[in-house]
Amino acid sequence: MKIHLLGKDKVRPGVYTFVFKSAEPLTWQPGQYMHYVLNHPNPDSRGVERWFTISSAPYEQNIVITTRMAADHGSSFKAALLALNVGDELEADGPKGGFTLRPNASRHVLIAGGIGITPYHAMLAQLGHDKQSANADLLYANSDDNFVFGAELDKLAAADPTLRIIKFVGKKITEPDLAAYQTDKNIIFYLSGPEAMVQSYEGLLHLMGADEARVVTDYFPGY
Repeated sequence: MKIHLLGKDKVRPGVYTFVFKSAEPLTWQPGQYMHYVLNHPNPDSRGVERWFTISSAPYEQNIVITTRMAADHGSSFKAALLALNVGDELEADGPKGGFTLRPNASRHVLIAGGIGITPYHAMLAQLGHDKQSANADLLYANSDDNFVFGAELDKLAAADPTLRIIKFVGKKITEPDLAAYQTDKNIIFYLSGPEAMVQSYEGLLHLMGADEARVVTDYFPGY
């Protein structure tokens, strides 16, 4: 399908949001992603296609990509994306993916590293719009206090007593931070962030006793 750019914005240092409108009606589940093709001159070895989570909630209707741009040695795809003007088009297909909230969970534990917050933003924003309880703890680690969607997430938590946001500034989420969740075997863990981070926490949670059915993963490749 064709999607065209409605606007773009720098939301944090090095982080940009791109808003697209689809040429045809589109629905998705919060947490899903789409596949994008952006043909551009002299593409680097990573090529002309990417997969990005839709960071907007379905009620917002427009497709939003929120992504981090590397200061040095960024990809030609990201450079071409940043250079798009309002009205420019690219090809997309989807939505796809199963990184969605599991309805049978007693509680959701959402673990995010950096830009891995994007699927959780879609999930929590949709729940807030629908006036549904999130029943979730969001453990959000970032290198500094410039949390993407930070203010919006705080507002959602203020309106929903079942949503708790725990921010980790410049430090890792560790085993003691996760230990309390191991007493309830119906808690579901969700992991979203850089691939190495997701793999590390997946291994840790398994060592702590969480079986595969209780750990849902989504990782973000490099820039």
